[in-house]
Amino acid sequence: MPDFACLVRRRMPVRYLLVRYLLGLWCGLCWGAALAQSVPAARHFEIPALPLDSAVLIFAEQAGVEVFVDASLSDLRGNPLSGQYSLEAGLDALLAGTGTHYHIQTQQGRVLVRFVRAAPAPDGSTLSLDAIRVQGAASRPSDEVYRTAGSANVITRQEIERFRGTSVGDIFQGTPGVLVGENRNSGGLDVNIRGMQGQSRVPVLVDGARQETTVYRGYAGVSSRTYVDPDLIAGIDISKGPVMTADGTGAVGGVVSMRTLSANDVIPLGKDQGVRLRGSLMGNSSAPPRPGTVAGMNGTGRTYRVDCAVASLCQGEYALPDSFGTSEGMDRPGMLDLRSWAGSIAIAKRFESFDILAAYAQRSQGNYYAGRHGPVPEVELIEKPLPFYTEVTAVRNGIARFRAEERIVNSNNESNTLLLKSNLFLPAGQSWELGYQRYDSEYGELMPSQLIWLDQIKQTTDSTVTAHTYTSRYQWEPLGMDWVKLRFNLWHTHTNSVNRSYSEDLQGTYGGDPSPERYDRYGGDLSNETRLYRWGEHTLSYGLTLQREEIDTDVPLDDQGAPISNAGYGRIGDRDELGLFFNWHWQPVPSVTLDAGLRYTRAETDDHKLIVPKGREECLEYNDDGQCAETVYVESVFCVDHDGDGACDPIRYRTRNSDSAPVVSLAWEPWLNGVQFYARYAEAFRMPSLFETTQGWSVEPALDVPLQPEHAINRELGINLLQQDVLLRGDRLAAKLARFQNLTRDYLTRTSPNAWEEGGQIFVMRNIDSVEVHGTELSLEYDMGTVYGEISGTYYHHIEVCHYGSYRRERCNDYGVANSYFNNMIPPRWHASATLGTRLFQRRLDIGARGTFMGQRTPTPPFNDDTARGFNQPVPWHEYKLLDLYATWRHSDTLSVDVNLDNVTDQYYLDALSLGMVPAPGRTARVSLTLNF
Repeated sequence: MPDFACLVRRRMPVRYLLVRYLLGLWCGLCWGAALAQSVPAARHFEIPALPLDSAVLIFAEQAGVEVFVDASLSDLRGNPLSGQYSLEAGLDALLAGTGTHYHIQTQQGRVLVRFVRAAPAPDGSTLSLDAIRVQGAASRPSDEVYRTAGSANVITRQEIERFRGTSVGDIFQGTPGVLVGENRNSGGLDVNIRGMQGQSRVPVLVDGARQETTVYRGYAGVSSRTYVDPDLIAGIDISKGPVMTADGTGAVGGVVSMRTLSANDVIPLGKDQGVRLRGSLMGNSSAPPRPGTVAGMNGTGRTYRVDCAVASLCQGEYALPDSFGTSEGMDRPGMLDLRSWAGSIAIAKRFESFDILAAYAQRSQGNYYAGRHGPVPEVELIEKPLPFYTEVTAVRNGIARFRAEERIVNSNNESNTLLLKSNLFLPAGQSWELGYQRYDSEYGELMPSQLIWLDQIKQTTDSTVTAHTYTSRYQWEPLGMDWVKLRFNLWHTHTNSVNRSYSEDLQGTYGGDPSPERYDRYGGDLSNETRLYRWGEHTLSYGLTLQREEIDTDVPLDDQGAPISNAGYGRIGDRDELGLFFNWHWQPVPSVTLDAGLRYTRAETDDHKLIVPKGREECLEYNDDGQCAETVYVESVFCVDHDGDGACDPIRYRTRNSDSAPVVSLAWEPWLNGVQFYARYAEAFRMPSLFETTQGWSVEPALDVPLQPEHAINRELGINLLQQDVLLRGDRLAAKLARFQNLTRDYLTRTSPNAWEEGGQIFVMRNIDSVEVHGTELSLEYDMGTVYGEISGTYYHHIEVCHYGSYRRERCNDYGVANSYFNNMIPPRWHASATLGTRLFQRRLDIGARGTFMGQRTPTPPFNDDTARGFNQPVPWHEYKLLDLYATWRHSDTLSVDVNLDNVTDQYYLDALSLGMVPAPGRTARVSLTLNF
């Protein structure tokens, strides 16, 4: 890997008048040996008029160079660039009129850029200073995290490749405050940020498009899924809490924004075309067995007989089995038996006015095997002597039904993804990006409720999903016009899915095979940014967002062609949402930054299924035992008889909600040396989702329980630190400490119906009083070049969910509400991660280890558990510690090899936020090869 030794440090002793005027002398755009001794060829640049320090950073990024520069150039403004430039021509245009000049030298295969600024002498004349070159550490994409007045994280492509893991959600492992729910299922993503998860609380965007679908997971809950192949992700930005951007509508928990590969990620520096090949082999897996194959520990929880006086008493259902599980699935392959694989190819070409990229990724992953060490299941036989036989009760201990080192049925996943993208560079500072992605997958479905309750666990026929994503992203940034930075984005996602359960017998009970579900989202946003420079620097951002959702399921129709309202079938409906936002960013002096914004949101939903209003029975008289002696049927207040047939006419459930919410933050850097204090107050409204406002299996809205939007109120105080040359020349220290208090009022979830409500449903979607989460979060990075390390973690001081309703023993607790989806979205009290690595052989070899430390779930009380009478009791994962090893050898800019060993100690554990009792993968080896030429 090239040694990017490029750093500007401001050296300003008071006794040196001339040095005081050196505001950030820039040095070093250093390319590695792959450039030999050549200056890069022309590249396309799109840089608006910005302070020179920011403009140089963007120039370096678009030229393919990683650099660091502090704020000492912020009083100069660079010129805007738009079009194809060589290195020299681009620097000439960028620096024209700034009084700053440069010299390019080639030393030992590296291109060095030396800057000279003409500073005024005391008599007012111009004094030309000699060039000054200062070396140091390279900047990183995560630097902005430590300059932001709020909590955020960045996951780079290098980190994704380093910690790929077994499931797609493993790429988020080690990110403070971020977990992935139901990670071992489907290949989809369901991101949890500080306890907020599902129903668009945390939008996951792929190139600006929302693809999330809500999938029914049995009585245990639901899962929100976004599909993408990790090999095609170029980077991930994570914002925590409400944000005042176009993609933040309804984001009460935060936003996860993914960027897929573009031409710049594939084309090597100095070329106009490129090819990227990547292949991976993974162990600890085998091909999925035939559907119907039984797995796990079965037959426990029952009573058997031994020592019978008459043999027939111990036969049939009373016969004690020799084993409570079959031997099939216990033949775990060796550590280096690499049977699963993944591969991808990306081809890109750059022309004078546009570029194109085509990429394809395919993945074939079999059933993985559980670990060996941990709370594995064991059977305890409890004997009770009786006159004619001994009664034996088989009791299973442990956290799951799968045995140690057993093959986990239905954990297989086959997928292929096609990605097409093109950037058009139009005149007058315009660009237009068009993209298409097709994700197609077949996977085993791990139905949580059936894992818990059914007598046997089986391999089933695969579930399927096909997701199409279309994006159009236009921007106009004309040169010299600070009042225009226009963005116009359109997107559409179309998803077809079929989700199967463990038991084909149950599928027959509920109407045969599951019905295919079609889900469409259409969205767009129009925004602009205006800059003003009076009384400081002002940036005004404003715009509007639109979104439409449509869900449809193949369900039977009645004689009039209307969908039958039967809970055994899926949802049919639509939803429209409009958002307006405005944000003011003001920097009155270099040390103070103020942000203030306001977002207005309005949404309407329409359930296309018909509802026949039902009445309820009320007790007129009670007997001495407290039992109802006489009842009367009270018709629903929603009953309307338009056709005069004496029966209630069907109606449709509709909602309409709107509200406005502010976001305000203040950042203060008193010494302008990388130490920043900030405070942030943010509100957001999430309108009821399409899933929450339509009828379907297991839950539906009630006519007499109107749904209101969720209202999030977040407060955060924090300290940022970002400095270089702290202990050694060229080192880097970054830290962030944040204390947050998040309150969500009118939290929307599934609950049991109250005694006074109509309809007689088993479950009701409703707003409960509140969900409150308080915590402290820390991120710390130190890099001295040869050795580097990171520590991060989140600790929750206070978790509380409050609900007033029937059958509640206590209004507020820290573990859940009967039948609520939130029960299995509560994060552990703490989780942390630590990474230690070293770079050797001129940074060609990068080796290290990562430890993951996860606290246990908030326990439920042994008595008076409010969730005990519900169908989705909390999954009690235990505390666990994981160790992962990694090594990357970069033979050249063309070839690199990654070797990983995940879960080195072969732990048997349940992932945090699991819906079902599914152990995570045991020790897993993986080898990846990347070619880029």
